[in-house]
Amino acid sequence: MAELKDGMEMQKEQKKAQPSGFCSALVATPIRIAPISKVTSFFRNFSDLFRQAPFSLLFCSFTGLLAGIGLSLMTGMLELLPGLLILIPPAIAMRGNVYSALVSRLGTSMHLGLFSPTLRKGGMLYQNAYVSLSLTLILSVILGALAKIMADAFGISCISLQGFILISVLGGIISGIILLGIAILVSITGYNRNWDLDNMSSPIITSAGDMVTIPSLYLAAVVLLKLNLLNIRIMGGLSLVALLSILFIAVALFCVLIGLRTNDAAVRRIFVESIPMLFICAILCTLAGIRMDMALERLIAIPSILILIPPFLGECNALGGILSARLSSMLHIGTVSPKRVPDKLVSANFAVMYILAVFVFAFVGILAFVASSCLGVATPSLLKMLAISLIGGILCTTFLNLASYYIAILSFRFGLDPDNDTIPLITSLTDVVGVLCLLFVISLFI
Repeated sequence: MAELKDGMEMQKEQKKAQPSGFCSALVATPIRIAPISKVTSFFRNFSDLFRQAPFSLLFCSFTGLLAGIGLSLMTGMLELLPGLLILIPPAIAMRGNVYSALVSRLGTSMHLGLFSPTLRKGGMLYQNAYVSLSLTLILSVILGALAKIMADAFGISCISLQGFILISVLGGIISGIILLGIAILVSITGYNRNWDLDNMSSPIITSAGDMVTIPSLYLAAVVLLKLNLLNIRIMGGLSLVALLSILFIAVALFCVLIGLRTNDAAVRRIFVESIPMLFICAILCTLAGIRMDMALERLIAIPSILILIPPFLGECNALGGILSARLSSMLHIGTVSPKRVPDKLVSANFAVMYILAVFVFAFVGILAFVASSCLGVATPSLLKMLAISLIGGILCTTFLNLASYYIAILSFRFGLDPDNDTIPLITSLTDVVGVLCLLFVISLFI
């Protein structure tokens, strides 16, 4: 009885100690509000990114859609010039590699207080513009040669080597001049308006690259066909196409020598670090082109997938560019240390990429379906297009999150500039992985 009485007394004391009603709710409230406050803090910390990035990502979707429509209308040219599709992914990626790296370097220079919005010789803007145009010419020659070499290696019927080089260089020069103008305009405008270029420049350049590259390649392909029809022979039977290709190769070699032997240390460093990395990227993106060319008959049979590919890859590259540019800037200014395991700040950036990816890839899937329906081309159902884009996008985002971080910290640890290495490599890897993810998901639903 004494034990029972003691137990009853303890229960009474506990009951008195426990708040009830309104008081109990007040005690429980902090536990319920804590996660909400963390979410609010998360969105507040990344408010600039959530405010600036969606506009550029939506712009990327619409311009990528235009590129996709252009690609779907190029089926006749793709059949007329075998192997041309091999050149499209590396050509698009090369524009992003060169000019996204350009605006990333300019963005970093703004963070460090080194940027000047003038094109005077020797200035930051002039140096980067000169290097970008030179790299465009050099990489265009390399892409043309790689497309032919790898097509032959995989036993794919294709046009001649000089044909590939002519299309690649002409398309590269046309689109490169346009993209350089856009990059300079975005950089100067961002500097004057105090924008963070890391949050928006890469999607704008990526989308502009998508939009201008395919028409530029189409125009270059038309020039090739016209020159072949003229059948002009010069210097002992050398065709005009072959002569122009030799000229392009000679100019590209001259640009390499000038870039590597210049007295300007900043320009020389960009050449030394960029050319090997861009060559690796060219190989990776050409593999993506090979994979697409192997699936050409299937893609032509479902034109809506051709419409989906450019905006899908464009958004993958844009997200990778945003993350890479942010990581590069954070490493430069010391807010992130190159650790083996990503810290909380880096993980928070990963989470932002996933949030943006869900909305962006869902929008791309819907947009591609609507465009296909309006054009009257064959398309899977809306639900299938949405699933293909969303699942493929999430898979690719997972890859680019991890790849962006580890490539950035490795280049930083080895004393390289992440602006010159991370974005080009991520763009190229994302093209390959993006194509593989997209084709994998397509095989599941179609």
